[in-house]
Amino acid sequence: MNYIYTHLPQNEDIGFLERSYSVIEGTLEYDGREVLYLLVDASDVTFCDRSHASHLASVNVKGYVVRLKYEMSEAGEAMSEIEPIVAEGDKKAITDILRARHNISAVNFF
Repeated sequence: MNYIYTHLPQNEDIGFLERSYSVIEGTLEYDGREVLYLLVDASDVTFCDRSHASHLASVNVKGYVVRLKYEMSEAGEAMSEIEPIVAEGDKKAITDILRARHNISAVNFF
């Protein structure tokens, strides 16, 4: 089932004070379709068990683009219609491409 994705601010820190969290959107052509993903970079992260990481990076795959930035929300944010990626073979292939492209092992599908 498709869903509406509200785009996050680009090229700015959207984290809490004393922490950094930024997102860069990217697209990937795969099997004749456009895939939307987010390259997420965070620093000074504290976990529930009070452990700490100075830097974390991941790629969060949103899904196949059905309509890109087709409308604006009341808050002025761009919205896109996204189709989730469900086929395990497609997830593996996209993961392999994104790991090689960004040299990041953590690739998540939402």
